[in-house]
Amino acid sequence: MRLAFMIVAVLWSLFYCAVMSEVSAKQKMSFRIVNGTEATIVSYPYVVSIQRWTPRVKQHICGGTLISESWILTAAHCADKISPTTVMVRANSSFFNRGGKLHRVEKVIKHERFSYATGDYDFGLLKLKQRYRRGMFVKLPERRRRFPPAERCTAMGWGETLGRESREQLRQVVMPIVSQAVCRKAYEGTDEITARMLCAGYPEGMRDACDGDSGGPLICRGIQAGVISWAIGCAQPNKYGVYSSIAEGREWIRNHTGV
Repeated sequence: MRLAFMIVAVLWSLFYCAVMSEVSAKQKMSFRIVNGTEATIVSYPYVVSIQRWTPRVKQHICGGTLISESWILTAAHCADKISPTTVMVRANSSFFNRGGKLHRVEKVIKHERFSYATGDYDFGLLKLKQRYRRGMFVKLPERRRRFPPAERCTAMGWGETLGRESREQLRQVVMPIVSQAVCRKAYEGTDEITARMLCAGYPEGMRDACDGDSGGPLICRGIQAGVISWAIGCAQPNKYGVYSSIAEGREWIRNHTGV
């Protein structure tokens, strides 16, 4: 009896640790604009709000970008939350809850090598049911293009803010690119910064992207350098925002979309 109890206890402990590890990993996948400013769709006409629509719930869950008439680029952990029957995309609006045009989705794709535990290969795609012929599309970098440290780039989204500012309107925050070496040092001992990741932010924190902004873009000189992916906390000192490097995922994107 005692042996059986010990076996059950050990199995339960292993199960609990596995579940908590998964939860912890998923909690990394969050972004909100912190200490940013309001933006309009006129400045960023390719940004879209990805929304979960069910009979009971209509909510913004992630950002994304139009890369062609048919395709939206987002994060894999965003694509993992939805299916074609439960998602709508609002385009051409500065507000996630009104205006613009709503689009249904035909197909949801996430990178087959994506891992919640590491955040690696955090690329996702949505194919629209009908082409959005009036859309303006973001420019993507060529494969292996590098964005140098200190280059100032802009992240944007409809995620929560730290203050009382409304999150209904698109917000933006400007941050410098951080070198791989500096970012790896900042996350040393807790998380691995891989070749598919790009970091941006300030060593003192204060400005960042967080909950609800995931999947949105990091724009550098008019080119989308990254997809908002993960961070530890929001705007924390020496914990930079981590983005999926589009230059490193370019071949995968092209293979699925032709873009």
